[in-house]
Amino acid sequence: MRYALPILFTLTASQLVHAAPAAPCTPSRMLIVLDRSSSMNDAVATGGKSKWSIAADAIGQLATRYEKKIDLGLNVFPNPSQCAPGKTLVAPAPGAASLIAAQLLTPPPAAGNYTPMSQTLDVAADEAAMQDPSLRPSILLVTDGWQWCSPYDASTRTWPVDAIKRAGQKGIRVYVVGFGGDVDVLTLNQMASAAGTALAGCDPTGATLAAANKCYYQADSATGLNTALDMISVQVSAEICDGLDNDCDGQVDEDLVQGCANGCGAGTETCVAGAWTGCSAPAPEKEICDGKDNDCDGTTDEGCICVPSATRMCGSILGACALQRGTQGCGSDGKWGACEGGTQPGPETCNGLDDDCDGYIDNAPPATLCPGAQVCDVDGRCKPPMETGADKGGCACTVGAATHGPALPSVPLVLLLIGIAALVASRRVR
Repeated sequence: MRYALPILFTLTASQLVHAAPAAPCTPSRMLIVLDRSSSMNDAVATGGKSKWSIAADAIGQLATRYEKKIDLGLNVFPNPSQCAPGKTLVAPAPGAASLIAAQLLTPPPAAGNYTPMSQTLDVAADEAAMQDPSLRPSILLVTDGWQWCSPYDASTRTWPVDAIKRAGQKGIRVYVVGFGGDVDVLTLNQMASAAGTALAGCDPTGATLAAANKCYYQADSATGLNTALDMISVQVSAEICDGLDNDCDGQVDEDLVQGCANGCGAGTETCVAGAWTGCSAPAPEKEICDGKDNDCDGTTDEGCICVPSATRMCGSILGACALQRGTQGCGSDGKWGACEGGTQPGPETCNGLDDDCDGYIDNAPPATLCPGAQVCDVDGRCKPPMETGADKGGCACTVGAATHGPALPSVPLVLLLIGIAALVASRRVR
């Protein structure tokens, strides 16, 4: 009985392991297309190993390192000889390292094999195993020469560029490796550019081996070739954000972080269950009137009339209101608040002032300005109608003037008239 509990625990742990299997491995596929032209028998350096021997070793190492992460295959060209298109000798499949190594034991013939790159790329792109875009199919081309068949036709030089474009239309990416000093630099640059696998900052117009910033991978030694093949294999086998275990390490979408951005700035986001989530870029906020683009739409303080906390004078500049103007503050919503502290328009009264601040003095209806039958005089006082008038100083009549009938002439005027009459009469007598 004392052994029952440990046995039960062991069985339960085993059941738990089988209940949670590792995520299925879904590797990408890569068909290695290797130049087997006769020039591959030449040495990269004087007295060194042949390009074919170095390439065979490098591809064998690649296959051994990545056979569990990439479904690898092998195509060599020409096949069987001269200018025949390449032939796939090992179809892309997991665990193909030994099969690939076996096909690399025999070097090219000493002469007579040429370089039909374009025709071979078309054949490789038509392979049945390369037709599923979900497997991220790719071609790794390793060549030491030019597009060349005998007799050489210069018009065929850029055919491989068109072949790469056709492969791209089928969802197949092509990685280009030039090996040795006799490669067609210009065509290889254009091929890598057309494939979308060009190295960052490259110059696709470079035409000589000395040209800087090549778009393709140039290798001039065993070390250089191994480095190029490894760099390409890392890209091909890399985990991508798709909810699958692409690199076959038992984990899904692990350690995938990429840059992200919105109108507010840049940040990073992480892949979770096949989707990019959690961008750390600043999130848009409600627009407030602070001189900043808070909602990250490219416009600052839209809808704002004023800057919060700003003040200004307010109220009418006419009449009594101008004697003491008020103050108006700008609220957090960017709009002016109520006018406070100033003289406000009031009802018009008979006082010689513009009480309602409309630009006119004592201009209300008479009945509202003065009591009874009085009227508002120009001096701003209510008076009986007969006592108004600016020329009378408040008097309705002239002292000594008759109330009724025509006014009598003054004494000086009478005397003057009498004198004029006497003078006229004396002249007539003479």
